[in-house]
Amino acid sequence: MPSLSSRLLVALLQVTRRKRVYSSVQQVLAGIRQVRQQGPARPSARMQQRLLVQHQHIAGIEVYQLAPRTTPARSAQVLYLHGGAYIRPITTHHWRFLQALVERTGCSVTVPLYPLAPEASGEQAVNAALAVYQHACAAAKVDAVHVMGDSAGGGLALALSFKLREQHAPLPSSLTLICPWLDVSMQHPDIATTEPRDPMLAAIGLREAGRLYAGELGVQHPLISPLHGELSGLPSLLLFAGTRDIAHHDELLFATKARAAGAKVELVVGDGLVHVWPILPIAEGRQALERIARQLQAAH
Repeated sequence: MPSLSSRLLVALLQVTRRKRVYSSVQQVLAGIRQVRQQGPARPSARMQQRLLVQHQHIAGIEVYQLAPRTTPARSAQVLYLHGGAYIRPITTHHWRFLQALVERTGCSVTVPLYPLAPEASGEQAVNAALAVYQHACAAAKVDAVHVMGDSAGGGLALALSFKLREQHAPLPSSLTLICPWLDVSMQHPDIATTEPRDPMLAAIGLREAGRLYAGELGVQHPLISPLHGELSGLPSLLLFAGTRDIAHHDELLFATKARAAGAKVELVVGDGLVHVWPILPIAEGRQALERIARQLQAAH
């Protein structure tokens, strides 16, 4: 059974009608206008007191670097790609999770504010992630870094891996995919059965977001919907899913396909848990942080 904190969060999401932002095409477009006026969340003053926070521009986009104020000699290097259906910017929930990750593991985290749809296409987002990844590797003087992403960021993490494989470049040291969005067309037949219980996501709005992001590549292209990509040769994967999330059906299918292609996949399924539950302020989120920390330590 989900924890009390998880159940309270679901109740809050329902009362605040969080799902409304994806309830129609009109709501998606209105939401884009609203978040563009607000802009992305930034590292808080408290975070900047506790961590070393640096800011720069790489390939024309803003990039933040988070690190402990006293960095261990052999700390892991992480590239984190945030979620938001490829149309919404990074949030305070992301920054809080990343602060906890740095404090728990001593890792350094690179966080690009990659270009969003509809102003940019999926191909532009993948190329931006590639440029930041290459810069992070060069800065850390390593061939590869760990890549993490939640929701859309998880899909982008896989697209980045496909791009690197295409270029015969070193793949990420590991992939941590937190409830990744793997098929923007949202065609899995079981989505309809889960949607009434999902307090965060609605398929109709996500399909529109996916269409806006896909651009000329189309929604079935592997860089847009990695579920349809070639999954051989991937690095080790830590994959989180929640059964109260309409995206989890594709995540389970992806795990099966990736294992069949020879990938090492650890699948963590949160029974009754919502989308991106590992980064949320609930008991299960804290447990997920510990599991992610072990993944970094094992792969480092």
